[in-house]
Amino acid sequence: MRSAPHDPTLLPVRILALGGLGGLAALTLADPGATRMWSAPWTGILAFVLAAPILALVVRTLASSQPFRLPPPGWLLLAAGSAAIPLASAWLSPWRAPSLLQAALPVSAAALFLLLQDWLAAVPERNRLLLAQILAGFFAVVATVSFLLWLADVATLSRAEFFSPLLFEMRNAHPLGHSNYTAGLMLLGLPWLLLAAWRDRGWSRRVGLVGALLALLNLFTSGSRGGLLGLAALGVAGVIVARLGWKRLALGALGTVAVAALLAVANPRIRDLLQPPDPAAAPNLSSVQRSAMLDAGVRMGHDRPLLGWGPGTTPLAYPRYRHSLAGGAENVLQLHCLPIQLLAETGTGGLLLLAGFCALVAISWRRELVAAVTLVGYGVFALTDYQLDIPIFAAALAALAALLVSPAAAPAPPRRRRLIAGATVIAAGVIVLAGGRDRAPALNAEALALAPDPAQHARAVALLQQSLALNPDQEIAHFNLGWLLAVPDPVAAEKHFLAAAHLVPDKGGVYFGLGLARLNQGRNEDAARAFALECLNEPLFLASPWWSVPAIAAQRTATIAEFEHMLPPRFASKIGDPWVDQQQNRLRTLAPRLGEVSPGEERAYRRDRIGYPVLMRNSDLPVPTDLYDVREDPRFPASVPFPLPSKGWLPSPRLLKLLDAPAS
Repeated sequence: MRSAPHDPTLLPVRILALGGLGGLAALTLADPGATRMWSAPWTGILAFVLAAPILALVVRTLASSQPFRLPPPGWLLLAAGSAAIPLASAWLSPWRAPSLLQAALPVSAAALFLLLQDWLAAVPERNRLLLAQILAGFFAVVATVSFLLWLADVATLSRAEFFSPLLFEMRNAHPLGHSNYTAGLMLLGLPWLLLAAWRDRGWSRRVGLVGALLALLNLFTSGSRGGLLGLAALGVAGVIVARLGWKRLALGALGTVAVAALLAVANPRIRDLLQPPDPAAAPNLSSVQRSAMLDAGVRMGHDRPLLGWGPGTTPLAYPRYRHSLAGGAENVLQLHCLPIQLLAETGTGGLLLLAGFCALVAISWRRELVAAVTLVGYGVFALTDYQLDIPIFAAALAALAALLVSPAAAPAPPRRRRLIAGATVIAAGVIVLAGGRDRAPALNAEALALAPDPAQHARAVALLQQSLALNPDQEIAHFNLGWLLAVPDPVAAEKHFLAAAHLVPDKGGVYFGLGLARLNQGRNEDAARAFALECLNEPLFLASPWWSVPAIAAQRTATIAEFEHMLPPRFASKIGDPWVDQQQNRLRTLAPRLGEVSPGEERAYRRDRIGYPVLMRNSDLPVPTDLYDVREDPRFPASVPFPLPSKGWLPSPRLLKLLDAPAS
């Protein structure tokens, strides 16, 4: 009996598979993995993890003598679209180079899906069982690491803090660096851990049981509202596919929802967030930010409806819409909603891919019940977060999709194999040759590092101007260029401060800088209005030691008049936000104290932009420090009869309306 011919490509494919899995584990477990992967040497590991499935697919389809099986037409079309649409979107993006780098992840995930479904179809029963065990083992390790790292955080608490609500404020952000990522990981792993605990024997069962308990605990300590919604959906879907009869189905569904509700009530943070808001209380910061993100995402999709702004471009496009939002963060990495993120970055093309994926899951769910249940739970959670820019989530979805595919009836013919290999090579070539990091962030970081040295003033100005030539919608460059030019060129400084204010209206210091630029031009009335806006936007500036500078102190009377003009004496809650109206009425009582600085030491510092390297997906960048010298009277807040609202409390559109209005 003749044995099967040896396939020389088998070893390279196995090396790529094992190396890719090891790299994926390293990126996931290297706390904080989601940000660490954008710094050297982790970027090299990331590149290998993304390249491994692409290279393996080319080898399998072009050089291997073994048959290669393709999924049914619907799944094949979805895989092709998952690579083609992000690539097309990136190519047409205003930021082509960095967007093409981000498009590498969906291309790699599509390649991984094709490889896994082929491998599963080769020996269905054995390989499907093996993949389930790999998923359970992988997520058991992730759950254990997550729990141990959270315990290390808890160990830093004192005894009094441990028995206080502070314990629940320490949300489990391990190992990827954010609590929402923790919730997503646990939702993806929990069904496979429960399956191992129920189906396997011996050590495998014990690992599954312990891993499932840790996953539930990690989900609870993540403090994620979306995570508990996903858990409820996971349980309800699991009860439905179990076919228990309508009575047991109803009881099981109610029990699952009750468990999720109990976990929500047990966590003080989630309990507070789920309670009806108090109209007289300050708006919840998380809710304000999420509302702003959704609003921005819809606007982004409206402006580029076909293919969006390009994969990974949200931090670059979001500043164009920040001025029209009620509030929230100055910039964001993602929009905290999968459909909205796809709409913003890949347009209706991305939404059609999502709809097609959901339709195929609905058609194929009987093929692998656990995979279908996992996708239902994670899908509900994905309405509250976007995570497909992290390799482990994209890889997990590719694996779950592969489990839902029916085995192919026949191997792909040579012509189709060559077509797939050629398309994969072209996609990879476009990414490698045309992709690259955005150059503007490095220019900004270099300029701000040089700026404190007077001898490097001209060089810092030139770098920021070069950065703005690449992307004019950068508040960080406009704001700091304004400070560099406030004395030597106040006319140009005013233009940059106005540009910064129209990008981030609630930026602390922007109206003060604008006032100084106008003061240096001899426009005292316009300067006083800008100073009043600074007091309105950041009430601590009412007593800033800057008012002790004679040239600024001379504008105190005019600034008080402008401040009072911006805050009418009475506000009717029915025409606005009751909390905002209350703050405006309170601040008006402080108008006579504007510019009064108490004697004693002041608090002086400059603000660091800690999140900037992460937003720009380049963690090797130094953290930029703004050139605005913040000066605060630490005694002022204690002397006020009510809590001062924090910086940026007034909605951005209202600030811009006041900015654009003439002096009173």
